[in-house]
Parts: sequence; C-alpha cells; structure tokens
Amino acid sequence: MEDQQTIYEKPELLRYWVWLSLVFGAGCPGLTRYIHDYGSPEALYDAMQAGRLRELPLDARKGMAEHTVGEADSIVYYCRTHEIALVPIVSPFYPEELRRIPAPPILLTARGNIGLLKHPRKLAIVGTRKPSPYTEEVTAAMIAGLKGQEIVIVSGFAKGIDAIAHTMALDSGLPTIGVLGCGINVNYPRENMQLRDRMLTSGRGLFLSEYMPGVQPFPANFPKRNRILSGLCYASAVMEAASRSGSLVTARCALEQGRQVLCVPPADLFDARYAGVIPFLREGAAPLMSPDDLLSPYDSYYPPVPSEAILIAEDSAARGVPLRYAETITDEITANEAAETFQRTAGEPAPQPENRPQPEPEPEKQAPLPDDPQERAIVEYLRVHGDTHADDIAAALDMDLSELLNALLSLEIQGYVESLFGKQYRAFAM
Repeated sequence: MEDQQTIYEKPELLRYWVWLSLVFGAGCPGLTRYIHDYGSPEALYDAMQAGRLRELPLDARKGMAEHTVGEADSIVYYCRTHEIALVPIVSPFYPEELRRIPAPPILLTARGNIGLLKHPRKLAIVGTRKPSPYTEEVTAAMIAGLKGQEIVIVSGFAKGIDAIAHTMALDSGLPTIGVLGCGINVNYPRENMQLRDRMLTSGRGLFLSEYMPGVQPFPANFPKRNRILSGLCYASAVMEAASRSGSLVTARCALEQGRQVLCVPPADLFDARYAGVIPFLREGAAPLMSPDDLLSPYDSYYPPVPSEAILIAEDSAARGVPLRYAETITDEITANEAAETFQRTAGEPAPQPENRPQPEPEPEKQAPLPDDPQERAIVEYLRVHGDTHADDIAAALDMDLSELLNALLSLEIQGYVESLFGKQYRAFAM
C-alpha cells in the first residue's frame, strides 16, 4: 500500500481509487482482494491494463472499455473544488466497522463533518417512506430520548422515517450521517433539500456515498447502499416495515454482518404496514420499547466517549473553513497503519465481542418460492444454474431486461436473491 503521506499529499494517486470504483461498480465482492493481492490500486490498474487479470467479471471488462483515468482525474478535480472528500479504504478516517463487512466500498465520497466517521457509537434508524402516525411519534420520541448521549444517528436520507431521524437528531443536539444511494451532489429527494442544508451548515451532519458525483438514484443502488448503512453501525433499528420494505434489506445486512437488530413492536398485529418486522421479532430481534433499548447494545460494547471525540466542526463551519478533500486530513493514525489494518482484515468477518450474545445457527431449509410466477421462475432458474448475469437470465426466460431488473430488485428486497457485482445475481438456497 501507499506510504503514509502519498494519499494526502499526492492527489493524483486518488485517480486509481476512483477509476477502480468506476470500473467495478458498487458492491463488487472481489475488489478488495484484488487490491490486497496487488498491493495498491495503481499496481492493480497496471496489471489490468497489461491483461494480467484473466478472470475479471464481465461488467469490469466492460467498465475498462468505458472509463479512463482521464475521467477519474476529472472526478478528483471536481471533488477538490466542490468540498467533497474522497476517503479510500486505507484512509485513517475510513470506519473500521465498515472495513470489516463483506464487499466494503473501496472509496467513499463524503461531504460535511467527516470526523463523525471516527465516532464508535453510531446507530442506524430505518423505516418506511410513508410511516403511520404511530411510527412517526415513536421515532421522534426514541431519538429525543437520546438527547445528551454520545451517539450518532445514521439513516438513508429518504422521505419518511429517514428524514424524521435526521431532523430529530439535529433537534436533539445529536450528530447525524446520511448514507446516499446516488452521487453526493445529487439533490435527492428534493423534499429534503432544506434538511440537507441544515445538516451541512450545522457542523453536525455528514453525507456519504460510494457512488461518484452525478450518479442518479437508480432503484438498484439502494440495496447496495443499505449494506453501508448497517455496516457503519453496531445496531440498526427498524421503526416500521411492510413485508417487502427496503428497510428489511438493511436489517438482513446487519444480521449478516454480525450486528444487532431492534424492531418497534407493531401497533396492530393485523396491520400490513408492520408485517415485515414480525419475522425479525420472532427470530430474536430485540423489541424497541424505550430509548434505553437503543443504548443498551452500545453500553456493553462501546462505552460512552468524551464529547470532544465527536469532533464537531462548529468552529470551522462558523469561520467558513470547509473540509475540501481527503488530503487535508491529519490524524494520529497514519495511512500506513490503516493500510496494514486493511491488509490484515481484508475479507475477515467482524470480530465478535465476548459479551455479545451469539445467534443460534439456523437449521438448513429450502426457501419458499415467491408467489409471483415470473419471480418464481427467476429464483428457480438461479437455483439450478448458480451465479448468472442478468442478460443471460433475460435471454433464458425470454424477458425484457428492464422488466427482469425490476423483478430482481423485488426479489432482492424479499431476500430471495442477492446481487454480486454489476448484473450478476445469485439465489439464496436456505
């Protein structure tokens, strides 16, 4: 890996992190291993250009033809001039929790108080875009009850519960992080523009994305985004979710990452708006009954930290001094140490603390097939043929590609399939 200062003093090296992000796309499970094996993004780039990687994913081969380092240089320059930090996986500011998840993003774009990434007590709040009045009241009360605690509220900056979580965090004097499914400069959703401005100007907000500036909020982006949302946090709280809610993707990601999941008990057992949380509560998710329930996972694993460790940039914000770029970051942790940690932990599962209750292993069972005939055919095909590119699935099942991708997104939210990289998909067989 690059030595201690190169990432920060030589921004031209960031071009390779950006180029690899463009070529491989979001959520590629093998990319960190490639970088680990070749020692640096620059060496991996050279190897790819020389044709020494014979087993590149199809989408990566296509990406090599579509993206150049010149394009990457333009993105680096844009970020430098628009107060967007580029945070590679070897940066000392890259969150250790996120580094340990399967397929971690190799590069984050960030805008706002980047010091929040180092805070150990981060809590994800997720839920529907159209919450019931009961859920709105519960969400607001739970976060208001955290006032004065050393904790960062993380959510997806969507309408509904996400917006309530970010707003209540600010109202309660808590820092908050929004994880986006689009480019960090894209104003989405437009209804949240005032909230975006408030998060940035308060010094208590941060926006994160693994997508490059300008990337639009395509539906397929959000399931990949959700693994980051849960991966930043030791616990995720689901406030309300129907049976096919995208919030359940975050909850499943949290469980797969060895993190805690909490769910608000339904106001009405027969209300379909809460159907998604019932299986999680039945299978051992903690019921969320009070703000203390949100804190209890952290009190045993992450003791409260001094308030100055939140690193709120109020003074900088007041003086109009923006954090423009990753090269401006200084910290007692060197990039060398971060690179060594990345090399040591690449591909390792998150550590399990001794005092963390271990989930009981589930017995192997065949997953039920979806009710929709078209979705059922897709799942059956993937179970028989294994990992398959979307183009090949569409051809085999005589489906329009856009129709197939919509069906695959629905199946991913329901937990029947997972996207591996680009347009490769795999069926869960349990």
